[in-house]
Amino acid sequence: MAGYSLVESNSFGAENWCLKLQPSYKHGLLTGLSNGEIHLLDWTTGKSSQKIKASETAINDMKVIGSDFAAGHLVSSASIDAVKVFDIRTNSRIAKIQNEANSPFISLDSRHGLLACGTELQGIDAAVHIYDIRKWDTPLRSLIDSHHDDITCIKFHPSDVNVLLSGSTDGYTNIYDLKQDEEEDALHQVINYASIHSCGWLSPKRVYTLSHMETFAIHELNDKSDELKEPQPLDFGDIREAWNCDYVVDVYPGLIATGKTQESSGELRLLPFNDEKINNENCIVIPHAHGDEVVRDIFIPAQHSDMLYSCGEDGCVKIWKSNQGPLNTPENFWDYSKKMNVLGEDDREASVNLEEPLIIQRESVSTRPRKEKHKKAKKHSVKSRFKPY
Repeated sequence: MAGYSLVESNSFGAENWCLKLQPSYKHGLLTGLSNGEIHLLDWTTGKSSQKIKASETAINDMKVIGSDFAAGHLVSSASIDAVKVFDIRTNSRIAKIQNEANSPFISLDSRHGLLACGTELQGIDAAVHIYDIRKWDTPLRSLIDSHHDDITCIKFHPSDVNVLLSGSTDGYTNIYDLKQDEEEDALHQVINYASIHSCGWLSPKRVYTLSHMETFAIHELNDKSDELKEPQPLDFGDIREAWNCDYVVDVYPGLIATGKTQESSGELRLLPFNDEKINNENCIVIPHAHGDEVVRDIFIPAQHSDMLYSCGEDGCVKIWKSNQGPLNTPENFWDYSKKMNVLGEDDREASVNLEEPLIIQRESVSTRPRKEKHKKAKKHSVKSRFKPY
């Protein structure tokens, strides 16, 4: 059943894929393009009100600094040349972050006054660099030995500043305890699944993994007292037949977005997803949402859940309005305001203890000292869909 009607469509040209959407409710909706541009879009018309030329190559990932979607004015972008931070109020670049290995950046996340950046494999190096957003000159720390292929996804734990996860095409999703000084000690848990397209936190102690082969699973977070008893994951396996789709766009609070390719009908489907269960019977279908092209991202505003924004490889950002009233999807997977100690340790003072971030006034360039890395056997995996950029 078709549940949405098209309100507006804004095209950036068929050759310019629209790869990512990020809200800044006070300023507009941000989209990153494959031509290296970031556009700030009007919420009502979808038209571009501002353009930032962030790179000469694709915006591999994009994130509002601090996940401050209410009023945030700093946006970060990851591309082949660098991670860059822009102030959308003035269209000025605040920082440019590079690494000594000159590895391309392909993933980002920002919470708790921190920015985490993941790199593509360069030689034997695929690294996670973590920055204090008040000081871009040098990383707060770098994790360089835990992945041995492209780091495609990074997520801070929304309720625990000391916990971070990263997913890679090496098949591993790693969970780090940032209170531990040494990387070997900080690597708290390794989930061996498949080449990761997306991963994240469904609840304070539950992690999802979505692979490039369209397999999906949910895993339990180990705590410090239970390291030897990792429960079996809830493994959905290959979901394409069960969910009547060709690919999964991503996992969002209250729903999973899926799509069909040009060989099928080009549908965008929204599957209700609550209590770790998919509701196929009540899915919402948008036929030919982006023609024959892949949908890259969707966004449903917190206060206007009868509206939906989508972007795709047809170069368009589209605005849809529900024919059935608000979806009432939650803004977050849970209440992020309550701080937690999810690894179950005694209450020790956090090694990352930041005050309210200061406004960044100047530009700086980051490098890190290079550390010898032990070479690991590379785990080969085939991506059946599309590159992350």
